[in-house]
Amino acid sequence: ITPTVSIAPSARINNHQVKVESRVVDEKSPSSSSALAFFNRKVPEPEPVAVIIQGVGEEGCALPSPSGVNTLPEPLQALVVLGIVAALGVSSAAFSGFLEDITMKYEWVQTWRYTWPLLGAIYVAAGATHFTLQDAYENIFPSPKAWGIWYLPGSPEFHVKWTGVAEALGGLGLCIGGALDAFAPVSFTSPNILSEAGILSDSAAALLILTVAITPANIFMYTHGAKLPIEGPEVPVVGHAIRGIFQVIVIGLLYQMGQGTFDALLSS
Repeated sequence: ITPTVSIAPSARINNHQVKVESRVVDEKSPSSSSALAFFNRKVPEPEPVAVIIQGVGEEGCALPSPSGVNTLPEPLQALVVLGIVAALGVSSAAFSGFLEDITMKYEWVQTWRYTWPLLGAIYVAAGATHFTLQDAYENIFPSPKAWGIWYLPGSPEFHVKWTGVAEALGGLGLCIGGALDAFAPVSFTSPNILSEAGILSDSAAALLILTVAITPANIFMYTHGAKLPIEGPEVPVVGHAIRGIFQVIVIGLLYQMGQGTFDALLSS
Protein backbone atom coordinates (compact mmCIF):
# COMPACT_ATOMS: atom_id res chain seq x y z
CA ILE A 1 0.00 0.00 0.00
CA THR A 2 1.52 3.35 -1.05
CA PRO A 3 1.77 5.87 1.81
CA THR A 4 -0.37 8.95 1.48
CA VAL A 5 1.68 12.16 1.59
CA SER A 6 0.23 15.60 2.16
CA ILE A 7 2.67 18.51 1.60
CA ALA A 8 2.03 22.23 1.95
CA PRO A 9 5.34 24.12 1.37
CA SER A 10 4.15 27.36 2.85
CA ALA A 11 1.14 29.37 3.73
CA ARG A 12 0.45 32.97 4.70
CA ILE A 13 -1.60 33.52 7.83
CA ASN A 14 -2.10 37.06 9.11
CA ASN A 15 0.72 38.32 6.86
CA HIS A 16 3.16 35.87 8.44
CA GLN A 17 4.97 33.34 6.40
CA VAL A 18 4.37 29.93 8.01
CA LYS A 19 6.11 26.76 7.02
CA VAL A 20 3.93 23.70 7.12
CA GLU A 21 5.69 20.47 7.72
CA SER A 22 4.97 17.46 5.59
CA ARG A 23 2.94 14.68 7.12
CA VAL A 24 3.07 11.05 6.14
CA VAL A 25 0.28 8.68 7.09
CA ASP A 26 1.17 5.05 6.74
CA GLU A 27 -1.85 2.76 6.64
CA LYS A 28 0.41 -0.07 7.75
CA SER A 29 1.34 1.64 10.99
CA PRO A 30 0.25 -0.13 14.19
CA SER A 31 -2.01 2.70 15.25
CA SER A 32 -3.91 2.83 11.96
CA SER A 33 -4.20 -0.95 11.76
CA SER A 34 -5.70 -1.16 15.23
CA ALA A 35 -8.14 1.61 14.38
CA LEU A 36 -9.26 -0.17 11.22
CA ALA A 37 -9.54 -3.43 13.07
CA PHE A 38 -11.74 -1.79 15.71
CA PHE A 39 -14.22 -0.48 13.16
CA ASN A 40 -14.17 -3.60 10.98
CA ARG A 41 -14.54 -6.14 13.73
CA LYS A 42 -17.61 -8.36 13.72
CA VAL A 43 -19.88 -8.44 16.72
CA PRO A 44 -20.39 -12.10 17.67
CA GLU A 45 -23.96 -13.30 17.40
CA PRO A 46 -25.53 -14.35 20.69
CA GLU A 47 -25.79 -18.06 21.32
CA PRO A 48 -29.36 -19.39 20.94
CA VAL A 49 -30.97 -20.06 24.27
CA ALA A 50 -32.85 -23.34 24.57
CA VAL A 51 -36.35 -22.74 25.88
CA ILE A 52 -37.86 -25.60 27.86
CA ILE A 53 -41.65 -25.72 27.64
CA GLN A 54 -43.61 -27.70 30.18
CA GLY A 55 -44.96 -30.86 28.60
CA VAL A 56 -42.85 -30.65 25.43
CA GLY A 57 -39.86 -32.94 24.96
CA GLU A 58 -38.11 -35.06 27.53
CA GLU A 59 -36.88 -32.00 29.42
CA GLY A 60 -40.31 -30.36 29.41
CA CYS A 61 -41.99 -33.51 30.66
CA ALA A 62 -39.49 -33.60 33.53
CA LEU A 63 -40.87 -30.31 34.84
CA PRO A 64 -43.64 -30.52 37.48
CA SER A 65 -46.89 -31.51 35.73
CA PRO A 66 -50.38 -30.24 36.65
CA SER A 67 -51.06 -33.56 38.37
CA GLY A 68 -47.76 -33.44 40.26
CA VAL A 69 -47.28 -37.18 39.86
CA ASN A 70 -43.88 -36.82 38.20
CA THR A 71 -42.58 -35.01 41.30
CA LEU A 72 -43.17 -38.10 43.45
CA PRO A 73 -40.48 -40.73 44.09
CA GLU A 74 -40.40 -43.26 41.27
CA PRO A 75 -41.79 -46.16 43.36
CA LEU A 76 -44.85 -44.04 44.16
CA GLN A 77 -45.16 -43.04 40.50
CA ALA A 78 -45.19 -46.73 39.56
CA LEU A 79 -47.93 -47.40 42.11
CA VAL A 80 -50.01 -44.56 40.68
CA VAL A 81 -49.66 -45.99 37.17
CA LEU A 82 -50.60 -49.49 38.30
CA GLY A 83 -53.58 -48.06 40.17
CA ILE A 84 -54.78 -46.24 37.04
CA VAL A 85 -54.44 -49.39 34.94
CA ALA A 86 -56.37 -51.41 37.52
CA ALA A 87 -59.12 -48.78 37.74
CA LEU A 88 -59.48 -48.68 33.96
CA GLY A 89 -59.67 -52.47 33.78
CA VAL A 90 -62.29 -52.85 36.51
CA SER A 91 -64.38 -49.96 35.21
CA SER A 92 -64.27 -51.25 31.63
CA ALA A 93 -65.34 -54.73 32.71
CA ALA A 94 -68.20 -53.31 34.76
CA PHE A 95 -69.43 -51.11 31.91
CA SER A 96 -69.16 -53.97 29.42
CA GLY A 97 -71.29 -56.16 31.71
CA PHE A 98 -73.84 -53.37 32.08
CA LEU A 99 -73.98 -52.88 28.32
CA GLU A 100 -74.47 -56.60 27.73
CA ASP A 101 -77.26 -56.72 30.33
CA ILE A 102 -79.30 -53.86 28.89
CA THR A 103 -78.77 -55.12 25.34
CA MET A 104 -80.33 -58.46 26.31
CA LYS A 105 -83.21 -56.83 28.18
CA TYR A 106 -84.16 -54.03 25.80
CA GLU A 107 -84.42 -54.69 22.10
CA TRP A 108 -84.17 -51.00 21.18
CA VAL A 109 -80.67 -50.86 22.62
CA GLN A 110 -79.54 -53.23 19.88
CA THR A 111 -79.99 -50.43 17.36
CA TRP A 112 -76.67 -49.05 18.56
CA ARG A 113 -75.11 -51.58 16.18
CA TYR A 114 -75.97 -49.21 13.34
CA THR A 115 -73.48 -46.70 14.74
CA TRP A 116 -70.52 -49.06 14.45
CA PRO A 117 -69.44 -47.76 11.02
CA LEU A 118 -69.30 -44.28 12.56
CA LEU A 119 -66.94 -45.52 15.27
CA GLY A 120 -64.86 -47.11 12.54
CA ALA A 121 -64.62 -43.80 10.68
CA ILE A 122 -63.42 -42.12 13.88
CA TYR A 123 -60.64 -44.69 14.21
CA VAL A 124 -59.62 -44.23 10.57
CA ALA A 125 -59.35 -40.47 11.10
CA ALA A 126 -57.42 -40.98 14.35
CA GLY A 127 -54.99 -43.29 12.56
CA ALA A 128 -54.37 -40.66 9.89
CA THR A 129 -53.45 -38.07 12.52
CA HIS A 130 -50.52 -40.27 13.58
CA PHE A 131 -48.87 -39.08 10.37
CA THR A 132 -50.20 -35.52 10.12
CA LEU A 133 -49.37 -34.85 13.81
CA GLN A 134 -46.49 -37.28 14.14
CA ASP A 135 -44.31 -35.00 16.28
CA ALA A 136 -47.17 -34.47 18.72
CA TYR A 137 -47.78 -38.20 19.10
CA GLU A 138 -44.08 -38.83 19.60
CA ASN A 139 -44.19 -36.20 22.35
CA ILE A 140 -46.63 -38.28 24.43
CA PHE A 141 -44.64 -41.48 24.05
CA PRO A 142 -43.33 -42.20 27.57
CA SER A 143 -39.73 -41.18 28.17
CA PRO A 144 -37.21 -43.96 28.86
CA LYS A 145 -37.46 -45.13 32.48
CA ALA A 146 -40.62 -43.11 33.04
CA TRP A 147 -42.17 -43.98 36.42
CA GLY A 148 -38.96 -45.94 37.05
CA ILE A 149 -40.37 -48.98 35.19
CA TRP A 150 -40.99 -48.03 31.56
CA TYR A 151 -38.97 -49.63 28.82
CA LEU A 152 -40.09 -50.52 25.30
CA PRO A 153 -37.73 -51.36 22.41
CA GLY A 154 -38.09 -49.25 19.31
CA SER A 155 -38.14 -45.51 18.68
CA PRO A 156 -41.16 -43.28 19.33
CA GLU A 157 -41.41 -42.70 15.57
CA PHE A 158 -41.72 -46.44 14.93
CA HIS A 159 -44.45 -46.93 17.52
CA VAL A 160 -46.40 -43.87 16.38
CA LYS A 161 -46.40 -45.10 12.80
CA TRP A 162 -47.39 -48.72 13.37
CA THR A 163 -50.16 -47.79 15.80
CA GLY A 164 -51.47 -45.27 13.26
CA VAL A 165 -51.61 -47.92 10.56
CA ALA A 166 -53.26 -50.38 12.95
CA GLU A 167 -55.89 -47.83 13.98
CA ALA A 168 -56.73 -47.00 10.38
CA LEU A 169 -56.99 -50.66 9.34
CA GLY A 170 -59.06 -51.58 12.39
CA GLY A 171 -61.37 -48.65 11.78
CA LEU A 172 -61.76 -49.64 8.14
CA GLY A 173 -62.69 -53.14 9.27
CA LEU A 174 -65.36 -51.67 11.57
CA CYS A 175 -66.74 -49.59 8.71
CA ILE A 176 -66.98 -52.58 6.38
CA GLY A 177 -68.19 -55.06 8.99
CA GLY A 178 -70.68 -52.59 10.48
CA ALA A 179 -72.14 -51.79 7.07
CA LEU A 180 -72.48 -55.49 6.24
CA ASP A 181 -74.05 -56.23 9.62
CA ALA A 182 -76.58 -53.43 9.21
CA PHE A 183 -77.51 -53.70 5.54
CA ALA A 184 -76.41 -57.07 4.12
CA PRO A 185 -78.94 -59.94 3.91
CA VAL A 186 -79.04 -62.32 6.85
CA SER A 187 -77.78 -65.12 4.62
CA PHE A 188 -74.60 -63.18 3.83
CA THR A 189 -71.46 -64.55 5.45
CA SER A 190 -69.03 -61.91 6.70
CA PRO A 191 -65.39 -62.39 5.66
CA ASN A 192 -63.07 -63.58 8.41
CA ILE A 193 -59.73 -62.08 9.39
CA LEU A 194 -58.73 -63.44 12.79
CA SER A 195 -61.53 -65.88 13.52
CA GLU A 196 -64.81 -67.25 12.24
CA ALA A 197 -66.63 -64.46 14.07
CA GLY A 198 -66.24 -62.21 11.04
CA ILE A 199 -64.51 -58.98 10.05
CA LEU A 200 -66.56 -56.76 12.37
CA SER A 201 -65.84 -58.75 15.52
CA ASP A 202 -62.20 -59.32 14.53
CA SER A 203 -61.62 -55.60 13.91
CA ALA A 204 -63.23 -54.64 17.21
CA ALA A 205 -61.10 -57.17 19.10
CA ALA A 206 -57.94 -55.88 17.42
CA LEU A 207 -58.84 -52.27 18.25
CA LEU A 208 -59.49 -53.19 21.88
CA ILE A 209 -56.03 -54.73 22.16
CA LEU A 210 -54.56 -51.66 20.46
CA THR A 211 -56.40 -49.31 22.84
CA VAL A 212 -54.94 -51.16 25.80
CA ALA A 213 -51.48 -51.06 24.21
CA ILE A 214 -51.50 -47.27 23.81
CA THR A 215 -52.86 -46.63 27.30
CA PRO A 216 -49.35 -45.87 28.71
CA ALA A 217 -49.19 -42.83 26.41
CA ASN A 218 -52.46 -41.53 27.84
CA ILE A 219 -51.23 -42.14 31.37
CA PHE A 220 -47.96 -40.34 30.56
CA MET A 221 -49.97 -37.28 29.52
CA TYR A 222 -51.55 -37.28 32.98
CA THR A 223 -48.48 -38.02 35.07
CA HIS A 224 -45.96 -35.89 33.15
CA GLY A 225 -48.16 -33.30 31.46
CA ALA A 226 -47.10 -34.31 27.92
CA LYS A 227 -48.97 -32.22 25.38
CA LEU A 228 -51.01 -33.34 22.39
CA PRO A 229 -51.04 -31.14 20.35
CA ILE A 230 -47.71 -29.59 21.27
CA GLU A 231 -49.02 -26.03 20.94
CA GLY A 232 -52.10 -26.84 23.00
CA PRO A 233 -52.80 -25.71 26.56
CA GLU A 234 -52.13 -27.74 29.66
CA VAL A 235 -54.84 -30.30 30.32
CA PRO A 236 -56.18 -30.05 33.88
CA VAL A 237 -56.67 -33.13 36.04
CA VAL A 238 -60.42 -32.99 35.39
CA GLY A 239 -59.75 -33.21 31.66
CA HIS A 240 -57.72 -36.38 32.14
CA ALA A 241 -60.52 -37.86 34.26
CA ILE A 242 -63.05 -37.17 31.50
CA ARG A 243 -60.77 -38.78 28.93
CA GLY A 244 -60.44 -41.81 31.21
CA ILE A 245 -64.24 -42.16 31.33
CA PHE A 246 -64.40 -42.07 27.54
CA GLN A 247 -61.69 -44.72 27.37
CA VAL A 248 -63.73 -46.97 29.66
CA ILE A 249 -66.76 -46.54 27.41
CA VAL A 250 -64.77 -47.29 24.25
CA ILE A 251 -63.18 -50.41 25.73
CA GLY A 252 -66.58 -51.64 26.91
CA LEU A 253 -68.10 -51.09 23.47
CA LEU A 254 -65.21 -52.75 21.67
CA TYR A 255 -65.41 -55.78 23.94
CA GLN A 256 -69.09 -56.24 23.22
CA MET A 257 -68.44 -55.86 19.50
CA GLY A 258 -65.46 -58.24 19.54
CA GLN A 259 -66.67 -60.77 22.08
CA GLY A 260 -67.27 -63.37 19.36
CA THR A 261 -63.60 -63.19 18.35
CA PHE A 262 -62.35 -63.56 21.90
CA ASP A 263 -64.68 -66.53 22.49
CA ALA A 264 -63.57 -68.17 19.25
CA LEU A 265 -59.86 -67.70 19.99
CA LEU A 266 -60.20 -68.97 23.57
CA SER A 267 -62.16 -72.05 22.50
CA SER A 268 -59.78 -73.01 19.69
